[in-house]
Amino acid sequence: MSKRRFISFTGRAIPLLSALCVFGGGPARGQTAAEAVKSPPAETLRKLAGKNEWRPYPGNPVLTRGKKGEWDDWAVGSMSVVRVDGTFHMFYEGWGQGTIRIGHAVSADGIQWKKDPANPVLGHGPAGGWDSGATWDAFVLHEDGVFKLWYGATPSGDVGGRFHWGYAESKDGSRFERKGLISGAVANAEFEDDHVVHDAASGRYFMYYWDRNREPKGLYRAESKNETAFDFPNAKPVVIEGLSDTPMHKFTHVFQEDGKWIMYYAEFKRPRCLDCATGVAVSTDGLRWKVRNGNVLTGQDAEILKVEPDLHLMYYSPNGFFDGEGCDVRLAVLEGPPEAAGTPAK
Repeated sequence: MSKRRFISFTGRAIPLLSALCVFGGGPARGQTAAEAVKSPPAETLRKLAGKNEWRPYPGNPVLTRGKKGEWDDWAVGSMSVVRVDGTFHMFYEGWGQGTIRIGHAVSADGIQWKKDPANPVLGHGPAGGWDSGATWDAFVLHEDGVFKLWYGATPSGDVGGRFHWGYAESKDGSRFERKGLISGAVANAEFEDDHVVHDAASGRYFMYYWDRNREPKGLYRAESKNETAFDFPNAKPVVIEGLSDTPMHKFTHVFQEDGKWIMYYAEFKRPRCLDCATGVAVSTDGLRWKVRNGNVLTGQDAEILKVEPDLHLMYYSPNGFFDGEGCDVRLAVLEGPPEAAGTPAK
């Protein structure tokens, strides 16, 4: 989601789009959110999958905003999903109470989600700090028993020019320790939509992100030898061959699978991204991309998760709800290779 208007929204809560997945009394004493769910077989998801095409889950949405007065009662979105020891973890952006913060939910099957009673798991930073106003655009990798979270933030009262990246870690996905600002070398930053790849071949981390100061060609990639030392001043442009700048294209989700670089992206039309299509592209170096299918699904902010070698999940935001009140999280399922997804779905 864009963050330029996060301070000023005051939207009235409207009825929920579907029943909320909540903790039904919460985990047992001393139990984390993740420990409260178990992992089922993948057959349930396979029955919902489209053959070589993304099939939206008929029970969508799978995660909705909170009840009126709750911390995320305006909208939810910009999700990142990982699977750890059979449990699915979703980290998402929650809008409410005049700000944006990061929440956590868990699931046994990738469909029914339970919000963490510790939410928001990454709220505002210390008063006067770089992330004291809002936190958003969570992206998570789970490595070496640690949830590694990159996120965007801005100071309290700021309306632009200081939209930076930070980093935090957690052992359980509920309690995070901030590690600090990582993009401070860039003045007047306008960063959003981060996604990180840890390249096994080089050992380096690559962050893909959108730089609003360089629109309409705002896709960039920064490199780092570790989780925090990204060289943003020397970030390289990401080129998707054959796409025009009208509309723009952003919301990149980049991953490596079977030796291939794969990117999911979407058209970007302000103000609500109405009829924006999500597409898929491939690359040999992670910088220059070729489109394989420019319309696999109508919606944006796609997050892809491999469940089995030929079974993938896509979590995405619905058509026309970009930065909109009532935005939710939806699910589509694919049986087949993600770079070859075919027929567009509505």
